[in-house]
Amino acid sequence: MEKIKKMLSIHLTDLCNSRCIFCVVDSPSQKKDQVSRKRIEEFLLENSDSGYSAVNLHGGEPTTRKDFLDILNLIKKYQYPEIILQTNGKKFADQTFAKEVCEAGVNLFVISVHSASSEIYDSIARVPQSFEKAISGIKNLKALGAKIRTNTVVSKLNYHELPEIMSLLLSRDIDHINISALHTAGTAFKNFHKVTPSYREIEAVVKKAVQMVDENGVKVTLEGFPYCCIRGMEGYVIDWDAQKFKMLFRDFELDDYEEYMDKSMRIHGSPCVDCKWNKACGGVYKEYISIVGWDEFGYGKNDDEERSDNCATSQS
Repeated sequence: MEKIKKMLSIHLTDLCNSRCIFCVVDSPSQKKDQVSRKRIEEFLLENSDSGYSAVNLHGGEPTTRKDFLDILNLIKKYQYPEIILQTNGKKFADQTFAKEVCEAGVNLFVISVHSASSEIYDSIARVPQSFEKAISGIKNLKALGAKIRTNTVVSKLNYHELPEIMSLLLSRDIDHINISALHTAGTAFKNFHKVTPSYREIEAVVKKAVQMVDENGVKVTLEGFPYCCIRGMEGYVIDWDAQKFKMLFRDFELDDYEEYMDKSMRIHGSPCVDCKWNKACGGVYKEYISIVGWDEFGYGKNDDEERSDNCATSQS
């Protein structure tokens, strides 16, 4: 059995240099940071001898903190082997900053890319030149030899161009492409009807996007999709059971982030009762069900046949 990878996860800030229309932490309405560098250092020190192999940093936008490089140095001070940074990538359009962050020990950059065009991208980020800066940031990081995973959140605003987004990412030599279902919380819930597609209307284009990436030999994963809405693609779902995150979120700690998500953010309903994937599938985001209901969920009687043959089985 593969050993579970234990990681720390730190929500560095609620603040962001974008104002994304579907931000799950509602960054556009936030006014201040909610975790001090002192508390971050305490968290790193408390867990430094507990077998954690990586520290995952996220927000908001982590790079907006003035002490961001100091925080990276703290992680190195306590000898964590790996640093993962979730970012919109815009500040890496500055070559000097990109070099400083790489030299400070970030091993993996997880960069949000939600469109292949500046018009749609900037309408999602709601800040001009967001697309140009993010793509420039990716270019600078790749030139420095950085490993990059991208994350594309599927929404009403971009699902029609998923193949174009995949083509853009493939042209940029991205190491791993992740496609996420929209988490209908925060700003996304406020803008629910504007940004939220049904799972059934995006299923075919998500499948096409996955096939495009897979055929080009690049790792591709899916995140947050109920299994009955990605029929034939279940094997591409990120295996969260192989990873365990202990998270510092604002002023409290979560010992097991995935367990928190299962208990607090997602739900199973009557269509899930007899589903063979019930235990593996995370279910559906509660906010989505509160508005849309359960009608589109559940496997049909012929789904078993189309499911297994096209399902990828290798995850690393």
